[in-house]
Amino acid sequence: MKNLTVERTENYLKFSLDQRDSGRFKVNVSKNPLTLALDHTLTLDFSEGSAFLPVSEVKGREFYSLIAPDHQAVGAERRVALPSLYNCRDLGGYVTTDGRLTKWGYFYRSDAPDHLTKHDVAFLSEMALAAVVDFRSPKEIAHNPDNYFAEKRHYQFDPHAEVAKEASLMPAKGADKDQQKVAKLLELAKTKAGQQRLVEMQQQMVYQMEELVLSAAAQQAYTDFMKVLVRQEVPCLFHCQGGKDRTGWAAAIILGLLGVPEETIYQDYFLTEINNEPRNQARMAIYQQYTDNAFVLDYLASLQKTKRAYLDSAFNAMKTHYGTMEAYAKQALGMNQETIEQFKEMYLY
Repeated sequence: MKNLTVERTENYLKFSLDQRDSGRFKVNVSKNPLTLALDHTLTLDFSEGSAFLPVSEVKGREFYSLIAPDHQAVGAERRVALPSLYNCRDLGGYVTTDGRLTKWGYFYRSDAPDHLTKHDVAFLSEMALAAVVDFRSPKEIAHNPDNYFAEKRHYQFDPHAEVAKEASLMPAKGADKDQQKVAKLLELAKTKAGQQRLVEMQQQMVYQMEELVLSAAAQQAYTDFMKVLVRQEVPCLFHCQGGKDRTGWAAAIILGLLGVPEETIYQDYFLTEINNEPRNQARMAIYQQYTDNAFVLDYLASLQKTKRAYLDSAFNAMKTHYGTMEAYAKQALGMNQETIEQFKEMYLY
């Protein structure tokens, strides 16, 4: 099975084949990633591996299967094209070290679906999700509960990531809480010692990522999460608030156990920086209404960034204490070799 890359521009979907084939090909379209049952068929003209389809012809979440004379390719858009979610994306289409492909439409990592439009609720409902997993704390959930979009089950697994929680809190309705947050940081920035502390605090997320691997609470949360996937409660959408760190480590576990190379896992992690840029700019604009202090703004910006050092910290902790992702899954997440092999057969083409 080969990957069919599908990318959205303003007006078109671009389909790309690694083989750079030219010619007219039929592309089967399915709404169901579990069966790839035929919904309708497209006829696309490829030139040097690329073809285009007007976006106006795309109806909801679609999965594409192309059968060429010497190979089959399957693909979908990586980012789920919803205006009210910046960072909802599919973990399908990643090539493993043994040449297999992660299945499209089974795992969606996302920012919190707590502010959806009616259109987006309908879109997600049509995706027929079996499970939604929320990694936020009870306080975060109470502040901005998820919208319901017809998922069969909804889980809350809290890894107790206090820094991540602080980093990803959405600006509150009204200015009071954001203004109070900035005021506290400004008080700290009045002294040289406080300024140094703010610089040091920019490393908090590094330590937090280590805790997501090693703390008992985090291990329990990710154990419960993996049980959902082993039970094949898919499609599954999992999220925290911004879909960056708590969600990022969950995605790393999935991809690592499926045999996706580490550098590809990093590339997936870095997509958050691109996807969340409009959201982060809006949040920083709110903070900038209350201060222009560089120490304060640099600290607040550091919590929103997607840095290699953050994921490095998680991987380093995992390797130091367990050696490999499989050993981590066995010793910390309650899996065994048989379960891991079954996991691969479930979720790889």
